[in-house]
Amino acid sequence: MNLEFWRGGSRRPVSVRRQLGIFCGVAAVALILVSVAAVTASRSLARSQALKDAERTTTRLADLVISPLLPGALTGSGPLRDELDRAIINRLADGYLTQITIWDETGQVRYDNDPAQIGRRLPLPAEARSAITGDVVSSDFTDHPEVNIGPVPGRSEFVEIYVPLRLPHQHSMAFEAYYDYARVNELAHEVLMELIPVVLVPLVLLQLIHIPMAASLASRVRRNEAERVRLLELSLSGSERERLRIAADLHDGPIQELAGTGYAFQMWAASLPQPPEPIVDQLQAAVNRSIGSLRRLMIDLYPPDLDASQLPRTISDLAESLRTKGIGVTFTVAALPELDAETVTALYRIAREALANVVEHACASQVSINLGSRGTEGRQRTPAVYLRIADDGIGLHEGFLDRRAEGHLGLRLLVDRVSHLGGSLSIAPGPTAGVVVTAVLPNGNRSTARPVDARAHKLGVHVPPGQGYRARRGSDHC
Repeated sequence: MNLEFWRGGSRRPVSVRRQLGIFCGVAAVALILVSVAAVTASRSLARSQALKDAERTTTRLADLVISPLLPGALTGSGPLRDELDRAIINRLADGYLTQITIWDETGQVRYDNDPAQIGRRLPLPAEARSAITGDVVSSDFTDHPEVNIGPVPGRSEFVEIYVPLRLPHQHSMAFEAYYDYARVNELAHEVLMELIPVVLVPLVLLQLIHIPMAASLASRVRRNEAERVRLLELSLSGSERERLRIAADLHDGPIQELAGTGYAFQMWAASLPQPPEPIVDQLQAAVNRSIGSLRRLMIDLYPPDLDASQLPRTISDLAESLRTKGIGVTFTVAALPELDAETVTALYRIAREALANVVEHACASQVSINLGSRGTEGRQRTPAVYLRIADDGIGLHEGFLDRRAEGHLGLRLLVDRVSHLGGSLSIAPGPTAGVVVTAVLPNGNRSTARPVDARAHKLGVHVPPGQGYRARRGSDHC
């Protein structure tokens, strides 16, 4: 059978400031993480954009400057060679373009801004081969140009660009250009500074909009919680008043009338000249049983003011209904502290509701009840009292605990009442079968605990020294 676990715990007042602080903290962390990711992505985008700008610059230089002048320079035309040299020197002057090299498909350097490199035959770089054979434009970062062996003094990093170079009536070549990394990085930084406001400003504005909304929602939650507590108190107060009214009606009506009937039977039987017939004794016994049943019902509806010394006896009386149905009851009581009235009443109602459910639903043969002190409970280190009721029945069917649609609010109201008192109420499957109801309530009265042996004596149960009260009710074989 599917069993449902349900636990009601202490509910602390909702702190709007604390909840809002947590929300703002989480939002700030999320904003930082998103911002870091956005800045990283923007930096990568900016570097990519700077490389593309360098590729476009190199392509324009190849098409507009190199291609018109290089054929004549390669065939030995002095004026064209001088014009090409001047054009390259002018573009190298601002420091952005640092070096150019033109490769043919054999790996020979056909032109370089350093005349000493012209005519050298070197291993053809893979990027140059791709530019020659596949018209591929490529770019990357390097620490030295291909025609130089080792680092270049004064420069630590370059941007390397390869573009295809198409010349009329000649084989394709590769145009290699190197740019100052610092200038490219500066351009990337400028692009980054343009992207950051576009990315971060909407995020910050979104958080600024969310904070007032979160504050409003937190305040609404607090108001709803206060309203829920108020309605709960009204519900409990109304239930208490109705129980008191019914109990008073029973006391002033049927109980008094039956008591009068019983007295009348006694007087009538005493006035008879001969001993009364057995039927008269049976009628009088039936009247007395009815009076006892109504008195127990009256106490069950509205128990008298209880204290810790009366609680074990009262719970034991509640277990009478189980004994009469053949259910074995084991009741163990340990030393209890002095309990305040609210705690005693709550424990009584938990015991009454749990035992009533055993009678009505559990199909149990054995019930154990444990009542005692639990030392401390919660942050305030408050002395606590516990009540544990376990049965060996069929357990709880799914949905049994929430039966508001059927008008059954007993367990639900008890959970809320225990929570209101700062305690906890759990209803869980037993180790092997049945259900275990456990209530733990902090005791507002911090008086020293006192033994319950005297109370056990009132119940007519012998308690060995140093042990708590333990009574066994019901069938001997259970």
